[in-house]
Amino acid sequence: MPRGIHRTLCSLVFLLTPLVTQAADIPDTSLTPLKFLVGEWKGADTDGKAHKIAFTLSSGGTTLTEILTPPDSPPMTTMYYSDGDQLMLTHYCSLDNQPRMRAAPIKDGEKTITFSFVDATNLKNPTDVHMHQLSIEVKDHDHFSQTWTLSKAGKDVPKVFAFERVK
Repeated sequence: MPRGIHRTLCSLVFLLTPLVTQAADIPDTSLTPLKFLVGEWKGADTDGKAHKIAFTLSSGGTTLTEILTPPDSPPMTTMYYSDGDQLMLTHYCSLDNQPRMRAAPIKDGEKTITFSFVDATNLKNPTDVHMHQLSIEVKDHDHFSQTWTLSKAGKDVPKVFAFERVK
């Protein structure tokens, strides 16, 4: 390897080493109650329609990405992340808006995490159709359910999904 390229590579490694060390020093976040979700899941809604869902950690473990694939519409992405010591999400909905929700404080041993509407981008009026709440109920390490609540003309319309880990 020519000496110039070797020096450049060594310089890059030297410059990037503090970044890797800093990433390793990032403390555990409020995502801890959801980290067990990492992986692939299969399930159904209350109408019996099959759904797939996958969770991955990203951004050095500080963000949890959910991809929900319904049978009859495009996949939707939800990003879970910390805002200080609180847990938040942004749901990138096929309704073409992006609600942000904040979880109520989670107590040790609690099996349900409920996220409530904070605000949304691309939502012209508060009465426009949008996801307004999400509750995640943990049954055990291999089973959970989600209840997404749609706000439509000021009325709440819940939809329940039950999931089982794909092994």
